[in-house]
Amino acid sequence: MITKKILVVDDEETICQSVEKILSRRGYKVDKALNADSAIKKINESSYDLVITDLMMPKTSGMELLEIIRKHYPELEVVMITGYSSIDTAVKATKLGASNYLPKPFSPEELNLVTERALSRKKENNQKKELKNSNPSNDIIDVDMPFSEAEITKYTSKEYVETLTHSDIPHAKKTATRAYCHLGKRDCRKVVVEGKECVGDCPIEKKEKALASKSIKKVHQFSKDIIDVDMPFSFSEIEKFTCDDYLMCLDRSDMPRVGMYGKNFASKNNVLVIDDEPIVCQSIRKILSKRSYSVDEVFDVDAAIHKMRLNQYDLVLLDLKMPKRNGMEVLESIKRLYPKVPVIMITGYATIETAIEATKLGAFNFISKPFTPEELTKVTEEAIA
Repeated sequence: MITKKILVVDDEETICQSVEKILSRRGYKVDKALNADSAIKKINESSYDLVITDLMMPKTSGMELLEIIRKHYPELEVVMITGYSSIDTAVKATKLGASNYLPKPFSPEELNLVTERALSRKKENNQKKELKNSNPSNDIIDVDMPFSEAEITKYTSKEYVETLTHSDIPHAKKTATRAYCHLGKRDCRKVVVEGKECVGDCPIEKKEKALASKSIKKVHQFSKDIIDVDMPFSFSEIEKFTCDDYLMCLDRSDMPRVGMYGKNFASKNNVLVIDDEPIVCQSIRKILSKRSYSVDEVFDVDAAIHKMRLNQYDLVLLDLKMPKRNGMEVLESIKRLYPKVPVIMITGYATIETAIEATKLGAFNFISKPFTPEELTKVTEEAIA
């Protein structure tokens, strides 16, 4: 049995001794370092499977040590421990590549659990690396079953192979009627039928945009083009002397007036807010509109995905607790369909665990309710920068 080697880095020697005592009982070989410089020297001289480092240390902090390890030793797993835990530092550590984040004081069971998870992750990464090196074409269906995709395709079909699952015993699911299209960023029947994606513009997306454009025009085009029943002003006439943004802000009343002129005309970026509480959506819109952001609101997850298909957004603000599907599931869908769009999770049930989970799923940041206008503006500007 190969003994796993772990390096504990903490400027408090009693912490190092406590961690060594706990992990040694589980059969791990544990080395200690009282600062980051000593830790880097030990990593250079020996081979470790895991580094457990404190966040707050003199000279070089645990976060800086994490960055150094990620840059020069990417295969090495890192667990962050700290007596000053916060959602912000948990998110930052996770984004930098920490395997886990453990607040002090922790129990022996908690330490053993995060250690086992980190080492399991390292084992899985090593298996994937070995598989990739032994099979560069990735033609093997399952890691422990020597079935070749090319070989099975020869005796069945490409569609059959695509429905095989990665399990100990490969089995066929129901043949897919749709396949994901990277051009249209959606599941598309046409890809299955024709065996290839469209070239140029997606015809479905083009049709949706055309329908959306028509529906928008209907809102502003009234019979005889008159703005108000007792005020003989024509939309087309006013458009000659103003602009579209001005017309969008005209109010149908006895005296036409401009309520929000210029707010959307100079909008810097488009933001989509997904939250089942209208008051939260309205608050966010009010805060970000003052910063010249154009804000759309949806209260339903299905409507949100549909809206993203019709419009291009620079940022999504997503509530964690949603009906139908929770925010984590919606986050996974958004990152799968629109991987380049940053997502900020917002929640009134913030915990370090959910913040870490959301960050690992691809969330840019995690903000707790209630938040101040300054906090919301700061994370929004960071995400869009």
